[in-house]
Amino acid sequence: MSKTTFTVKDDQKTLVVKRTFGAPKAKVWDAYSKPELLAQWWGPNGWETEIKTLEFKVGGYWHYCMRCVDKAQGDYFGMESWGKATYTAITPQDSMSFDDEFCNENAEPVPGMPISHTTLVLTEEGGRTHLVSTSAYDTPEALKQVLEMGMEEGFTQTLDRLEELVTQA
Repeated sequence: MSKTTFTVKDDQKTLVVKRTFGAPKAKVWDAYSKPELLAQWWGPNGWETEIKTLEFKVGGYWHYCMRCVDKAQGDYFGMESWGKATYTAITPQDSMSFDDEFCNENAEPVPGMPISHTTLVLTEEGGRTHLVSTSAYDTPEALKQVLEMGMEEGFTQTLDRLEELVTQA
């Protein structure tokens, strides 16, 4: 299994995440763009994702709920975390950009929560896919807030689940 790396840029408000998957780029792209696949891997271990809306097009959005279904996670069990990603650019199988924000079940933003402006780039080399996700936040404090919420551990587990999905026969 490939290691996920997290690097905070010198501006202190940009996070770069890198990961290599043992699968062709088309499989990784499909896992990000097809709701029936996305729901299988998005979220950390012990969480399930319900996709309320997925309009995978520029100007479209993805509205989802991550729900903790693992009783061993104590106080997190039963917790819901809603998100909305609005697509700002899509180059099929190569890259996508989106603004990702915390929201409620009606897709209304949660005041005071950070918004990430993310560009995801996929490249393929020898049947392996390199993912680079660059997320810019409005302030260093906003990036610090998501890191303190466990984003690094949660996104690592999420990408581990993606690896499992795309490397299945």
